[in-house]
Amino acid sequence: MGHCLHFFGDSFTAGDELMDWKYVENYPVYSNFWDWQKLSRRRRPSLEHLGKQNLSLLMSEERKQSYAGRLGGINHGISGCSMQTIARLVIEHLENTNEKCIVFIQPTGIERWCEHVNNRWMDFNSNHQPTDQTENYYKFRVANSTDSSNLILWYNCILTLVAYVRSHRNTADWWLINNGTFNEIKTIMEQKEISNEMIKNTMAEYEEKTINFPQVDDMEYPYFCIGGHVNIEAHRKLAEIIKKKLQ
Repeated sequence: MGHCLHFFGDSFTAGDELMDWKYVENYPVYSNFWDWQKLSRRRRPSLEHLGKQNLSLLMSEERKQSYAGRLGGINHGISGCSMQTIARLVIEHLENTNEKCIVFIQPTGIERWCEHVNNRWMDFNSNHQPTDQTENYYKFRVANSTDSSNLILWYNCILTLVAYVRSHRNTADWWLINNGTFNEIKTIMEQKEISNEMIKNTMAEYEEKTINFPQVDDMEYPYFCIGGHVNIEAHRKLAEIIKKKLQ
């Protein structure tokens, strides 16, 4: 493949849940998307019994088993991160390397955003309320946001990021990895009747540079772990698809 591969994304890129089956007794069977959606309890089983050191080893093992690790790439995935965090990491990498590389970006959901709080960048998720000193800010932000406004912020971020990446001197090639986020956005736009030709045209333009996780194209196959991520088979198949794209 020649160039170094760099993968940026959230927990799907980091490989969350990939190795839980080794450390959780009676680990739940994998399910297809429709059966997983019906589950009343979708939480990842607790791994507290492993302790900090073993949890760190588990995370390292997950990264190796992820599609990024299987391709011998650098895995920059961060669980729960936002598009803004991904953009910041991509820019930091490209501006601080002298090597041509292939950049993979796995976009996150529109419900996440990033803010500079207490002298550090912090990712927020509208589905999980914080309990620390950011609670008042969080409540204000959620109360004054809509699916439409979240979508526009997400779109502005990915639009500028892709434009930056594909024109950068250190980019040999670039790809988008769809874990289902693009499908969710399409559904939101249809259900909420958000008519935005600019977003639709951009998403259509990105299609030729987008590689789907296998569960996106086959929602009947049991790829899903109990916590909502996908198993080793999904990552293995995705790695094979990417490898063929790069040949």
